[in-house]
Amino acid sequence: MISKNLKTLSARHVPLSIALLILSTIFITGCGSGQSEDELFPQISDPGQIFTLKDVLTTPYKELRNYSTDQLPGATDASYGFMRIGSGDPYDFEIRVYESHQEAVHQGTAMAIEGTGENAILSEDDATFKEGIKDRRTIIGGGVGGGARSGIGPKFASYSIFGNIVMLCQGSDPETSLERCGLMANALVPSE
Repeated sequence: MISKNLKTLSARHVPLSIALLILSTIFITGCGSGQSEDELFPQISDPGQIFTLKDVLTTPYKELRNYSTDQLPGATDASYGFMRIGSGDPYDFEIRVYESHQEAVHQGTAMAIEGTGENAILSEDDATFKEGIKDRRTIIGGGVGGGARSGIGPKFASYSIFGNIVMLCQGSDPETSLERCGLMANALVPSE
């Protein structure tokens, strides 16, 4: 009788045990990455300020090109450039300015997704916002001795909406991109 009850008890706890094992694995994997999602710069945040391109240009950001916003619904300005913090490496950004945080979220999100990440649209034939499409590309891969290249990939792995600004931020992965978006946000609104 005891043996039969133990088998029934064990059979009932197998799904619970598997679920706990999976949750533990996810937790341990997340903790081992060095940076939790709570520590990443948020993809969407509103500091309660309205920024202009002029505000961006007062930071260490250097504009290389100013884009037409004809194919960028709701945007008032669009700029491509780079920013270097201290003596560090320069990072490329595409900055899109909207009239409000709500406009940036509602009208800017789909266009930001189109230009970032592993599914970024990098062909002029397919892109909705064609202006600056070449600036959103980077050569990926490298052959023996650096000679051969494997192709073209997205320069911006992710984006962030900070107030009324949509930032496409250079990075090989979303975490790095968001970290660099945080550098731009901190240049606009320095931490105390």
